[in-house]
Amino acid sequence: MADEPNPAPDRSYHIGDVGAGARVAQGENISWVEGLAGLPEGDTLTKQFAALLGQIDKDTSFDEDTRALAKDKTAAVAEGLAKAQESPGVLRRALMDARSWFGSTASWVGNAIGDILKSEAAQKTIGTVSEAATKAAIDSFVK
Repeated sequence: MADEPNPAPDRSYHIGDVGAGARVAQGENISWVEGLAGLPEGDTLTKQFAALLGQIDKDTSFDEDTRALAKDKTAAVAEGLAKAQESPGVLRRALMDARSWFGSTASWVGNAIGDILKSEAAQKTIGTVSEAATKAAIDSFVK
C-alpha cells in the first residue's frame, strides 16, 4: 500500500456569516474590477476590463501561472485607474509593472489595456490626474 499515490484532497470552502451587504467570492482565479464603478463611465470601464479578463481566461497559450499573473496585473491596472484621482502612484506603479511584464510575456494583453486606457471612458478619469510622473507612465503605456 505504501506505493499507492495519495489521492489529491478535494477542495473545500466554508464561508461564515460575513454580514449584511457583504459580497463574497468562492473558488479560484477570481478577479473583480468593481472599484471602477464609481468613476465617470465606470460601468463601461468595468465591462471593458471584465471582457479582457475573460479573454485572458480563454487564452490557451497561457499556462496556469501565466494566466494568473496576467489577470493579477490587469486587475492591478483597473484598481490603479479606480484610485487614480486620490492616489495616482498606484496607477503609475501598476502601469510600469504591466508594461514591462506584458511587453515580454503577453503583448496582446498590454495592447488591450492600452486600448482601454485610450477609450473615452478611461480618458474622463485619466484627464483628472495631474501628477506628472503618472501622466508620463500613462502616455508611455498607450503609445
